[in-house]
Amino acid sequence: MPQGETFWNPYRWVTVSNQSIERDVPRYHHTSSGLSGRLWCELEALTPLIIGDGRVPNINFVGYDNGHPYIPATSLKGAVRSIAEVVGNAAIPFPNVSVDAQHVLAKARKNSHLDTVARTFGYLHGSHVFAGLIHFSDAEISTEAIRPGDWPPYTVAVGRQPKPKHRAFYPQKYQRKFYHHRPDSQQLTKPPPNIRQTVNIKPAPPAVNIKPAPPGTCFSFTVDFANLREAELDLLLYCLTLEEEANVTLSPEALGSDEGAVTLHGPLRHKIGGAKPHGAGSVHISITNMELRADAMVRYRGSDNVETWEAEALRGELDRRTASFRGRADQTMRELRSMLIYSIEDPRKLIHYPQFGWFKDNSQTQLKPTI
Repeated sequence: MPQGETFWNPYRWVTVSNQSIERDVPRYHHTSSGLSGRLWCELEALTPLIIGDGRVPNINFVGYDNGHPYIPATSLKGAVRSIAEVVGNAAIPFPNVSVDAQHVLAKARKNSHLDTVARTFGYLHGSHVFAGLIHFSDAEISTEAIRPGDWPPYTVAVGRQPKPKHRAFYPQKYQRKFYHHRPDSQQLTKPPPNIRQTVNIKPAPPAVNIKPAPPGTCFSFTVDFANLREAELDLLLYCLTLEEEANVTLSPEALGSDEGAVTLHGPLRHKIGGAKPHGAGSVHISITNMELRADAMVRYRGSDNVETWEAEALRGELDRRTASFRGRADQTMRELRSMLIYSIEDPRKLIHYPQFGWFKDNSQTQLKPTI
């Protein structure tokens, strides 16, 4: 919330760690060492879901394969990686992005050592390439009762967007952007009337209706991994499942209120896809089954040592492996939880961008604290 205002801008900022980035030599694919296996995952849309696949979005919400909606693997991997970069204190994967000096892409690598996220998800900078040790599949729709032909349309709008010079929306380089949830939003909010009703495509077509996947739509996907260290697998599992029970206290300064602090209780949930400022993209990702091999070479010696986890046993193993992250109470994790918590009681409800004239008149307005 900008100081002196009553509205919440659609996104806020999470402070990244100022500790030195830890790096290590990656385990290359040909070594067949470390942990390998597969995760079977489900994704449920909690609010309308819009995801593009790089093609003109002329009729539907997302990629269409033989008439069946799907979520591209790159969207899934990107959403999980963005959280892993914050939780694991890693560099961002994009060049020429304005961030603090420690977290620029080049700093992910030093003397053939990579940070934990680059080792796990992959690294590409100039001639230096590491493919990464995990593979996401596309997410296939699994909700038979919801037919895409019956999904309500939504008009895509593109207009002026905040830029880094607007200090109210881009306060510091050592912070990362996350969008507010709008719990139980059955429909997306309409864009302001002064924004041109079209999509950002050249040449621009007239107003375009796409069909967001409604709340309750479910998808399934898999994550394969190989040669992971224990800590790398634990980070992946946390960033996939997050937390089912979290407490977040918002201070009076953060709320812009004299009525005291507010403590929220609820799960942490992902945001994925487009139209996030309008309430889209809140999803619940869960792991239903896990297959794990501690020694991949056993398969080549005529036997196998695969462990399978499901139901209550899986929940116990996930709790054990993610306990260290759930127990963290540093500034980064507290601010991250404040943005990912999905709670009906969340008082941050008046969420919208201001009119363009506001940016001209308030380019140096500061944000209130995140928590």
